[in-house]
Amino acid sequence: MTLESQLEDNLIAQLTQDVHQWKFRDDLRTVDQLWDNFFRILESNNKDQLNDHPLTPNEKMTVRTAIVKPTFYRATEFMVGANRQVRYHLRREDSSIPDADLLILDNTNIAGGNSVYEVVHQVQLQKKTALNQDRRFDVSLLINGLPVIHIELKAPNVPYKKAFNQIQKYIDEGQFTDIYSFVEMFVVTNGTQTRYISAGQNLNAKFLTAWVDKNNKRVDKYLNFAEEVLSIPAAHHMIADYVVLDSENKSVILLRPYQIHAIQAIFKSSRESKSGYIWHTTGSGKTLTSYKVARNLLQIPSIDKSIFLIDRKDLDTQTTTAFKIYANNDTISVNETNNSYDLADQLTDGDRTVVVTTRQKMQNMFKRIDELDQLPKRYENLKNMRLAFIVDECHRTITPSQKREIDKFFNRKPLWYGFTGTPIFKENARAKNGQDARTTEELYGPVLHKYTIGDAIRDKMVLGFSIDNQGGSNEDGNEEDTKKMDQIYRSKAHMHSVATAVIKAAYRKQGLISGKKYSAILTTSSIEQAQKYYRIFKKIIDGEDEEFKIPERIKKVAPDFPKIAITYSVSENEDDSESVQDEMKWSLADYNAVYGTNFSMAELDQYNQNVNARLARKKAQYQADNQRLDLVIVVNRLLTGFDSPSLSTLYIDRPPMSPQDMIQAFSRTNRIFDKDKTWGQIVTYQYPKTFSEKIDDAIVLYSNGGEKYAVAPSWEESKQSYVSARSKIDMYRFDADGPSIYDAPKEEKKKFVKAFQEFDKALAAIKTYDELDTEEGLMQLGVSDITPDDWEAMRGVYEDILDDLRKDSDEDPDHNDDIDDEYELESFGQKEIDERYIMNLIQAFLPESTDNQEEASGNEISPETVKEINGHIDELAKTNELLAEIMRKLWQQILQDPAKYAGKQVDELLESLIDQELQSIMREFADKYKVDYDQFRYVMANYDPKLKGNKQKGMNDLLDKERFVDYLNDNPDSDLNKPYRWKSEVREQAKQYYVDKIGPLINREA
Repeated sequence: MTLESQLEDNLIAQLTQDVHQWKFRDDLRTVDQLWDNFFRILESNNKDQLNDHPLTPNEKMTVRTAIVKPTFYRATEFMVGANRQVRYHLRREDSSIPDADLLILDNTNIAGGNSVYEVVHQVQLQKKTALNQDRRFDVSLLINGLPVIHIELKAPNVPYKKAFNQIQKYIDEGQFTDIYSFVEMFVVTNGTQTRYISAGQNLNAKFLTAWVDKNNKRVDKYLNFAEEVLSIPAAHHMIADYVVLDSENKSVILLRPYQIHAIQAIFKSSRESKSGYIWHTTGSGKTLTSYKVARNLLQIPSIDKSIFLIDRKDLDTQTTTAFKIYANNDTISVNETNNSYDLADQLTDGDRTVVVTTRQKMQNMFKRIDELDQLPKRYENLKNMRLAFIVDECHRTITPSQKREIDKFFNRKPLWYGFTGTPIFKENARAKNGQDARTTEELYGPVLHKYTIGDAIRDKMVLGFSIDNQGGSNEDGNEEDTKKMDQIYRSKAHMHSVATAVIKAAYRKQGLISGKKYSAILTTSSIEQAQKYYRIFKKIIDGEDEEFKIPERIKKVAPDFPKIAITYSVSENEDDSESVQDEMKWSLADYNAVYGTNFSMAELDQYNQNVNARLARKKAQYQADNQRLDLVIVVNRLLTGFDSPSLSTLYIDRPPMSPQDMIQAFSRTNRIFDKDKTWGQIVTYQYPKTFSEKIDDAIVLYSNGGEKYAVAPSWEESKQSYVSARSKIDMYRFDADGPSIYDAPKEEKKKFVKAFQEFDKALAAIKTYDELDTEEGLMQLGVSDITPDDWEAMRGVYEDILDDLRKDSDEDPDHNDDIDDEYELESFGQKEIDERYIMNLIQAFLPESTDNQEEASGNEISPETVKEINGHIDELAKTNELLAEIMRKLWQQILQDPAKYAGKQVDELLESLIDQELQSIMREFADKYKVDYDQFRYVMANYDPKLKGNKQKGMNDLLDKERFVDYLNDNPDSDLNKPYRWKSEVREQAKQYYVDKIGPLINREA
């Protein structure tokens, strides 16, 4: 058996095996020692700035206080620095000594210069609260003394997820603060499986990333991962070049391996003056990758400007907004052009910047310059510039003739790098037009890197698709008669049947069955049809439809479902009739009434942007339930370039699209979000046979051999899986007169746990199919239904048995090597509102910092949001009243003075209040029974309510004879006047204190 310590030793040996790699510092074992080491390196690298006057203790404390930040995001923001260097300007304690501009980190000298690379292990950290424990960190990588990468290891027989959960636990305990707030990357491994994730206060296991090589082959073994990712210079490049800050969500983003390979491929190609394109599937972060490419190309001296080129249609999508968010904390300026004159000014200003513009502005600039009789010198210089164009959605942004026009203008042919998830191939090539390029490769050059939808789904970067080709309820199945079928599909009867089908399907497809409220898009063939749909839905919502009422099971979860809107680009409506304009005014008035906005027809652009933001639910103000948007009716808008992880479903009532448009549209639904969103849901209501064939063709074309990952199993396949899993679990159905699984041998308990997990997966999968919406339910499968009481009984037994097996595993690490004791149940309903959800809502309205007045004011908290958060706390009180009361106290304090909490983390504030409450409770007990406070704290920290009182860790030491004497002296008239009575009472009351007061505060899932 390989021990965790052996893995740790092997990893350190791998990291330190060459001269120019990490240096092992076994002497650094405490936070104070880490700081001493940091200042030693800082002084060594800044001898010229210190003028032979070492830093004084006060100056060191000044530096330490100034650079340590409260969150990973703020620390990483500091580590961006300027011009690839991180500095701190220190005013010396002795005013006769010049100020020192201290260089902390130099990203211009990777693997050389003054960069110091060290690895430490088993660093000891003191507990932050009364009932927490002291901790030891496994392995940390230091650059110039600051921990920037942290690695937690587990033995090969332990799931790597345990290492991930351990990191989150340490974050919750406040251990990743002080010098460890500089960590930007976490790595977890059990030797055979290795994953990495960017640092954050609330980690999401769904974003654990496996490394893949340039050919998209997985690199799972930890030593291979260390060689490819954690060696020098790769690790320093990861921190310096492949970290992006999301200034809107205040989060750190680490690029994924395929993004890094693409950037490196373009960088290599640009040095060779060659163009090409990147084929990365939609949803894999192309916009972020292209941003980093545009930024990094400016490191090549021969390139004067990098231009991020977008299509005019994208200006009302998230593309430009996302670009600005990424660039907010970057060291390179990103300039958006207002018009063609502004574009010309920016291209000729002599600054090395990224310019964001549209092909239309570029073409207008060329036209204006070509009309000049004599070129000014700056335009002559412009024609001689060497530019690099980065083109997002390159399969449609620029045509061959438009690209030819741009190339012709410049004396030096520009470099072109396209990004697309759906390239144009010979199978779906453009129509012939002389010598014009017909495919993406012909237009841009060879594919430089590819990461297809099959790769992404296999690696769990995006979800697969669950496709339901329903057709219409009034068709006869003859799809070749398109004229007749189109008449049917445009009929009021068809549209009404689709509207009712959408609402009914939402129960499963939009997550209402699990208490979730994912959003959806309905796409139609025309604006007129979209507005007819809006009328139909509105009539149903208002209860005026005589044929259909919203099902009670939906109203029970979301009484106001569905909240709808309609959106389209202004250009789509230029020639529409007055009646269609009037329809839009009516829709706008309805939207304004629901959401308290005030949009008019003159503000359609702003309205569309508001719909985008509300549907995306990325901004804090749109995450409150009263601000949600359930369904948006569109024609073509939002079907490309729109990113919303909470969007689960695309309803399609239009004929099949081209392969590239189909995959683009489908990919709006398959972003990773939470554990209940397992597929991107696609429902079609026209031409079911044709759609099925076209979908198969598109998936094969864009999966590049990975189509087996792309589509959910059919109803028949899932049905068989469920029946098989159900037969295994039925062997353990709990007959009161039969043998108990509790008394079974351990091997039989393991079989039960594995069977239950298999059953849970099968049940969660089958619950997503509409075929269950019959009176027979599960009975149609030939098996009996299971009552809610039976569900809870089965779950309770499973969790008890798994808990017992976990305890055995703690004593014998090899004991559970064949079961997944970190498995999270999928089919059993989880609480919609928990502590972390509420904390995130509150955090969104805290001022970010006190550095300026605008930020210090924070986000305005509406009365509706206050009411919603209060309601969530009330709901939490039903299951954990003590925690809810502490949370309510904190919430009221924040409401009274938000500025007081600027820059604070709500979870840390809550932990502090909880620790105060715990200490108060335990001191109350210790004073009442005159026991030792520290010993009682130890008992509570290790308490197991399943054990008898005299079996609890530390209980015998707690019941010291001298303590009984102290109790009797203070309580001479007490009935507890005999040692055995006092001991019995202390044991019993300790249990009650734990169950009623302490357990609810320390055993909570946040």
